[in-house]
Amino acid sequence: MTVVADGPPLKAGVAPALLERIVSPILTNACRYARSHIAARAYRAPDGVRIDVIDDGPGVPPPFAGQLFEPGRRADPGDGHGGAGLGLPLARRLARSAGGEVTYDPGQAPGSRFAVSLPAG
Repeated sequence: MTVVADGPPLKAGVAPALLERIVSPILTNACRYARSHIAARAYRAPDGVRIDVIDDGPGVPPPFAGQLFEPGRRADPGDGHGGAGLGLPLARRLARSAGGEVTYDPGQAPGSRFAVSLPAG
């Protein structure tokens, strides 16, 4: 896993415990599905702080991308990986409650890219 934080120290405008609750499911999924590499990058964005998590796994099947943040939905429940399909929806809900967002980049290939945007602290 590669972790990069560009520039001076960053401070998100959320409590550390909330930041962990937002980012943890995204990192857990990256660890679950990555073939060999995960990269996490934190940096300043025009509207606050952004954290990108990129993995080299199979990615999200395009037909499923629209359901990715629906509670209880999994692209392939029989893929041999645990999970109830609740992590990403919870991460997005918590980010939105703090004035942020969690998004998926369907153009990332191979693998997946998720972005967490939060207000600066």
